[in-house]
Amino acid sequence: MPRFFALALVASAFVFPAIFASPAIAADPVPVVVANDAPEKFLPPTTQLYVRWDGVTAHNDAYKKSIWGPVMAGPTGDSFRSLLAMGPKLLGSSVLADPLLEGKSPVELKQNLADLKSAEKVIDLIADKGIIVAAEVREPGPTLKGLGQAFGGLVGGKMPGPEALLPDAQLILIVPNVGDKAEILYGTLRLAMRNFNYPVEPFAANGRKGFRVTPPDRGAPFTVHAAWWVEGKHFVFYIGTRTPQTIMTDMTFHASKGGMTGHPLFQRCIKTGNFETITRGYIDTGSLVGLAKNLAGPFVPGLKERIDGVGLGGLKAVVFVSGFDGKESRALYEFDAPGERQGILKAIKNQPLGLNDLPPMPPDVSRFSALRLDPAATYDAGLSVVDFLTMTVDYGVEEDVAKKGGPAIIKARKDFLKREVNKFLGVSVEDDILPHLGDKLVVFQSPTEGLSLFGMVVCVSLKDPAKIKAATDRMQKALETIANSPVKIRKKMVKGVEIREIYGRGFGILTPSYAIVGDWFVVSAYPQAIQGFILRTKGDLEKWKPDPETAKRLAKMPADGCGIQYCDPKSTASNLCCIGPLFLGLRNSFMENNETDFDPIDVGLVPNAQELTKHLFPNLTITRDNGKTISIEVNESFSLPLEAIGVEPLAFAGLIFGLNF
Repeated sequence: MPRFFALALVASAFVFPAIFASPAIAADPVPVVVANDAPEKFLPPTTQLYVRWDGVTAHNDAYKKSIWGPVMAGPTGDSFRSLLAMGPKLLGSSVLADPLLEGKSPVELKQNLADLKSAEKVIDLIADKGIIVAAEVREPGPTLKGLGQAFGGLVGGKMPGPEALLPDAQLILIVPNVGDKAEILYGTLRLAMRNFNYPVEPFAANGRKGFRVTPPDRGAPFTVHAAWWVEGKHFVFYIGTRTPQTIMTDMTFHASKGGMTGHPLFQRCIKTGNFETITRGYIDTGSLVGLAKNLAGPFVPGLKERIDGVGLGGLKAVVFVSGFDGKESRALYEFDAPGERQGILKAIKNQPLGLNDLPPMPPDVSRFSALRLDPAATYDAGLSVVDFLTMTVDYGVEEDVAKKGGPAIIKARKDFLKREVNKFLGVSVEDDILPHLGDKLVVFQSPTEGLSLFGMVVCVSLKDPAKIKAATDRMQKALETIANSPVKIRKKMVKGVEIREIYGRGFGILTPSYAIVGDWFVVSAYPQAIQGFILRTKGDLEKWKPDPETAKRLAKMPADGCGIQYCDPKSTASNLCCIGPLFLGLRNSFMENNETDFDPIDVGLVPNAQELTKHLFPNLTITRDNGKTISIEVNESFSLPLEAIGVEPLAFAGLIFGLNF
C-alpha cells in the first residue's frame, strides 16, 4: 500500500495537472554543474515534467551486479531478447507485404525495407543512449492578430473562439548523443507514421534538417505539429501546438542561458538518492496550478476549495529517482507537502509502524501492506473525493446555501453525503464507528488461503472492539442493499471467536466473512482466511516472520516509517509463467483455425518459472513523513504493476475471455 500510495500520487499529478499548488522550494545554494552539451540545456527553464533514463551502457557495471545481470545472461534473457525481436517481424507483413500487394513502387518498397531495418535497431540504440521526456503546458500566447480578433469580437458582441482559451502544450523526447545513428530513429518514426497513414515530409529550418507530419484535420480548434531532427548531437522528437521552427528557435535561446539546468527541482533530482541513480525526474506543479486558476477557475465555481479539500492543493512538488545498489533495485519518491494538510495528505498518521505492530499473518504470505491512518481524516478525505468527482451532480442541497458561496455549498454537499452514508449503513459513522477504530490498516495475501486477489485479507486495528461489534450487528440491511438480494448470515465459532459468513446471490462466487479477533477487525472474501487468522492468534499455527536475509535488509531501512510493504515477486512470476503458455496456446489455436499461413508463436519463449524466480527476492517499501515531505523508499528485486494486489486475476480473466470469444 505505501508504494501504491506513491504511484497514486504520481498518477494524480498527471490526471489532475491543474490542481497542485506552486512549489515553495528554495534554490540549491550550491548548484550542480552540468556539461556544456547536456541535452537539458535545450529545454525551457519552465519545464514542468522531466524524466531521464540514462540507458544500460552508462551503468553497465551496476546492471551486471543487480539481478538483471544473471537474469539477462540466462535462458530468461534469451527469451526476452527473442520477444523484442518479434516486434519488427510482426510489423514487417504490414509494411512490406501489404504495399507489395497494393502495387507500390519499388522505390517505396525499398524505403519501407530500410525503415524496417532501422526499427530492428531502435531498442538497442535507446538502451545504449537513454532517453529524456519533457513536457510543459502554457497559457495561450497573445498575438497582435489574436488580440485584434478578440477585441473586434467583443465589440461586436461575440465571445472569442475556443482557440483563444486553449493553452500551449508541448512534449519533447530527446535521445542524447546519437551522433551518426540518427537515421535509426528517423527510419523508425517514418515507419510508425506511415503505419498510421500520416504523411511524412522532409523540411529544413534554422539550419537543421528533419522530418515533420501534421495529422489530418478532424475539426479541432487547434493544430498539432509533430517533427523530429538533430539538435547538436541529440535527436529530438517534438509534438505540440507550436510550429517546429518556433521550438528550434527556442532551443537555441535556451541553450545560451542554460535551459532547465538551473531549475531547483532539476538540481534536486540529480542529487537525490544515496545509490547509483539511473532514472530521475520531477513534476513542477507551480505553473500548472496557475494555468488552472487562470483558465479553468472562472468556469468551475468551487474548484479551488475542492482541490484543497481532497488534499492535492497541498502537494507542492514531486521528485523521484531510481537505480541500483548492489543486487537491489532502489527508488525514492519525495512528495513535498508542507503547511497545513487536508484530504488524503492529512489521512496519513506520522507515527512509526514496525513489524511488532502487524497482525499474525501466514508464514507463506506473498504480499502485505501496512499504513498508519487517522480514521476520521481518512473518512473526511473519502467524502471530499466523492464530492470532487461528482461536482457536476446536483444533490439538491445547493440552493439553500447558494448565497453563502462555494465553501458553504461544499460543506452542505458533504453533510448530505454523511447523512446518506449513515442512512445506508444504519449507524452513525462519526459516532458509532470512527471513534472506536485504531490507526493501523493492514492488507495481506497468502497463496494457501486464497488465489491472489480472492485471498486478500483486510485488517483494521480497534480501540473498542465491543463498540464495533455492536455497530456491525446493525448493518445487515446495508449488506442486503450491496448484494441486491436477501442475505443470510451464518455464525461459526472457531476457538471461541465468532466468524460471520455472509451468503447472498448478489455476491456471486464470494462468501464475504468477517470477525473481531482481539484488537483487529478482519474481513476476507472467504471464511478460511479468517479461520487461519484466529488459529495463528491462538498460537495453533505458525506466524510470518522475515527470513534472515529479509530481516537484514529491513534493518538497513529507516526505522521511523509510518508504512511498510512487503511483496515476494516469486509468487506472481511463477503464476504468470504458468499462465503464459495457456495464452500463447490459445492464440496459436485461433491462428490454426482461421489462417492459411500457420505461423505459431513459440510457446517456449515463456521462461521456466524456477529459473526465473531463483534470482528474485522480496520487495520492501518504507513510507516516512517528517511533516513536510512524504518519502517512499523502495528496495526490490523485480516488480510489476498492481503487484500490491496481484496481477494473476487479470491474466486469468483474459484467458477466460479469450476462450469464450
